[in-house]
Amino acid sequence: MQGADAIPSALLVSLVLLAAACGGGGAQQTPTPELSPSATLTADEYNRPVAEDWAKPRFEGELGGIKLWSWASWAAEGRSLCASKSLEGPYFGPVIFSIRDEELPQLTFPAEYKLLDIRVCKDDITALGYVFDDAFVVVADGPHEWPVDAPTERVTAGSIAGRPAIFVAPTRPDDFRGTMVIVAEEFGLSVVTITGTLEEAKQIAERIDREDIHIPQGKGTFTGILNGIRLYDGFRGDNRKDGCLCGNYGLQDPDADGVEIPPDTSLDIFPSYLPEGYSLFTKRGTTCGGAIDLVEAQFSRKPGLIDLGIWRLSGEPAWYSVYSEDWLTGGTIAGRPAVFIFPPAWVKETDAPIEVVVREDFGLTVVTGHVPLEEAKRVAEGLNR
Repeated sequence: MQGADAIPSALLVSLVLLAAACGGGGAQQTPTPELSPSATLTADEYNRPVAEDWAKPRFEGELGGIKLWSWASWAAEGRSLCASKSLEGPYFGPVIFSIRDEELPQLTFPAEYKLLDIRVCKDDITALGYVFDDAFVVVADGPHEWPVDAPTERVTAGSIAGRPAIFVAPTRPDDFRGTMVIVAEEFGLSVVTITGTLEEAKQIAERIDREDIHIPQGKGTFTGILNGIRLYDGFRGDNRKDGCLCGNYGLQDPDADGVEIPPDTSLDIFPSYLPEGYSLFTKRGTTCGGAIDLVEAQFSRKPGLIDLGIWRLSGEPAWYSVYSEDWLTGGTIAGRPAVFIFPPAWVKETDAPIEVVVREDFGLTVVTGHVPLEEAKRVAEGLNR
């Protein structure tokens, strides 16, 4: 979406949705880079500054017109999940929220920082995340407040481009977690998090063309009942709890375990139609104690490529979805209520999977994959019932 070298903005959504559907396993976590100790320092000497830093109370209070929270207090207050300093926050492609590419501010950054993608978060505030190899820049609407996990001696007030700013120094020069610049803007806040020095973070913040920034609102994630199926986003409120306890990152019941699929269960998957070239790759059952709660089947066209999946879940007909109402259409499959999740006509390009969600007597059937919608419907129509 930002040129030929950009990461497709909906690729993250594909991965999260596949993991978020019950049975997708545990949370998809971005690996944390490991730093190598200097050859002149022992491991204890190298790690001591970080250990000592974490032992100190975290700074909280107003500084330079910006209210700072500790991460613990921010979370305890249930404040916006968009105030994230990493890509593990609920960031998705702009099209998910019906935001068109041309509505996004095209910011100027130093030439050495190559823009990879722009992502969006909506949770009380709207935040745009600009993704680089070594930096993450957020521009957000809302009040002048943000979480910072640092003791007092690492936090100072200053200014950027004539605007009040907060500077957070790292515990040591190579500590990728510590460096931040937070600027109070007319539209809200800009936040720079960087794997580098505080001076580099200031340079990025200075270069932001803040005069023409307007945060596009788009549409929020649709949550609620559509065609007899409850859609939830997993970030606020109830998720799918009947049958198996599921969170926004998948099956999270502590008692969940793999189980052989009983021969008489209505959850088993026997498709009478598959798109040309597809064959079964794997099928598994899951239980949260007692009866089977989930059957998941994955299909592939060639070894190593799995891009068609079928889930059957017992219990409440509820499904995880982060999309705006533009992506959702009610319909029927085999005479049963269904919701079709697919890109609206105005979307030029996306890697988001098609989803066909069908209400069943036992709960839900979901067909999802990178196939045409009509093909996914045929797969769903042809399943055993």
